[in-house]
Amino acid sequence: MKNKNNILGEKLRNLRKSQGYSLNQLAKAVGKTKSYISMIENGKAVPSMATLKSITNFFNVTISDLLEENEKDIHLNKESFIFEKDAELIYSKKDFYNLYLLIKNPLLKMKTYLVEIPPYGGYHQEIKHEGEEFGYVLDGEIELTLDKESHIIKAGNYFYFYSHKNHKVKNFSNKPAKVLWIYLPK
Repeated sequence: MKNKNNILGEKLRNLRKSQGYSLNQLAKAVGKTKSYISMIENGKAVPSMATLKSITNFFNVTISDLLEENEKDIHLNKESFIFEKDAELIYSKKDFYNLYLLIKNPLLKMKTYLVEIPPYGGYHQEIKHEGEEFGYVLDGEIELTLDKESHIIKAGNYFYFYSHKNHKVKNFSNKPAKVLWIYLPK
């Protein structure tokens, strides 16, 4: 049986790599040195609770996700899902949009969402970040703006773009829209 330091280090390394972060990026994000993060990953250092909390906040996981020796955290343990039981509402802003995380596994790099946009809702402030995004409009229609260029996308159609472009989404119709949205971080 592995000791807790090796479990933590191995899980942290797997999580960091699965999310596409370098040692240096994680170190900067949590205010530590690259060598210290490397020592944690190799089981040669034990982080303080404050450092552990910073790491779990950065990856949006729990401390037990990193400490428990459990196969479910290393591999996807489900192949099929039920929306009502498995999806998690992670953001809701009345009259703007609801964002559901469809598969909750911090080791998976690709993030899958269902976005519900009520009539005349959306996120009206442009955002940009690293990664790639794909969406399939399930119901209704949306206006996707990429670097000031607008695209009307109706149910049954889809989009793909690099996330470094300024982007925002609106629903200008009087009917709700639903979008299956997939985000792949860099």
